[in-house]
Amino acid sequence: MVELGVSRLISFRYPAIEMARTERMIRQDDPQMYELALPLTGDSALIQERRQCVVKTTEFTFLSTSRPYECRHFPRQEAPTTAASAAAQPPTSKTIAVLVPQSAIPLPQSKVKQLLARPLPTEGMASLLAQFLLQITTHPERFRATDAGRLDGMALDLISATLAQHLDLESALPVEVQQQALRARIDAFIEQHLGDVDLSARTIAAAHHISVRTLYRLWEGEDTTVTDLIRRRRLDRCRRDLQNPLLASQSIYAIAARWGLTEKSTFARLFKATYGTSPQSYRQQQPAPGPQR
Repeated sequence: MVELGVSRLISFRYPAIEMARTERMIRQDDPQMYELALPLTGDSALIQERRQCVVKTTEFTFLSTSRPYECRHFPRQEAPTTAASAAAQPPTSKTIAVLVPQSAIPLPQSKVKQLLARPLPTEGMASLLAQFLLQITTHPERFRATDAGRLDGMALDLISATLAQHLDLESALPVEVQQQALRARIDAFIEQHLGDVDLSARTIAAAHHISVRTLYRLWEGEDTTVTDLIRRRRLDRCRRDLQNPLLASQSIYAIAARWGLTEKSTFARLFKATYGTSPQSYRQQQPAPGPQR
């Protein structure tokens, strides 16, 4: 479990399991939480509010601790390929989930109730939420304790935006949540189009149906701009590729061009200004790959 603040992230693996939360349990203790769970393997089903949801591994399921529910999870049995695999441990399922207080979601609970026990495909904001949860639960060591507050805010904004998108209530969200959701979409767009030579503030704004001025306003008060962000990420991808021994046969400028930096002199100047050495020297400083075994 990763405690971010008001939100909790959980990654767990389990054999076949069936659970039920009854009215009596709720009367005894109700933390009044919402849970969004994303099964990564196996088959799952949830019953709540007289609705039954069969969940695929490409879908979130959504439940409330304040209402009775039943859920079942079954690992998918793969056909053994060898005698050793047939004698191996029984299969397990894996799920990641995030729990947040119901009071932290700035949407009417009467509306949110409509999503209980319904599959939420990992598209749009749900796709960004899935990537966010996977990144933190898979590599918690990459984050510092001081990052918790910022990550907590991001989790709440992504969850709120995901639910609002499925309810067609995005305009009902607070302005700051809408802005954070828009930034998350823009961030994902930049990642997907880093290799596009034409990627710029203008093309990003056009793709998201906003003005360039509005786009730059999203980064007001920070030490970076959209243009700086694109440049830094492109240079970082080039740096990683120059470290990769599997790409040693590729020319430096072919690597730069793959990440949208097509001007040789401009790339060399930016790389040296950022990393203190030329791309050629940086590549030469990397340790030689070990012998093949």
